[in-house]
Amino acid sequence: MMRWLRLRRMRRAFRALPERDRAIFGSVRFDDRDYVETAELHSCTVAEVEQTITRVIIALDRAARGKQP
Repeated sequence: MMRWLRLRRMRRAFRALPERDRAIFGSVRFDDRDYVETAELHSCTVAEVEQTITRVIIALDRAARGKQP
C-alpha cells in the first residue's frame, strides 16, 4: 500500500479523536513529557494518561491498516 495513503488515513483518524485525547497524546509523544507531568498538566490520573495513549495508538494502527474504528 502507498505510504501517503496510510499517513492520510492516520491523520484523519487522529483528527477524529476527541481533543483531550489528542492533547494528552501530543504531550507525551510530541512534547516529550512523562506520564506524571502529562497527568498534572491535563488534570487527570496517570492511569487515564496510559489508557488514552493506548486508545490513540490503537486508533492510529487501525487507520494505518485501513480498518474502521
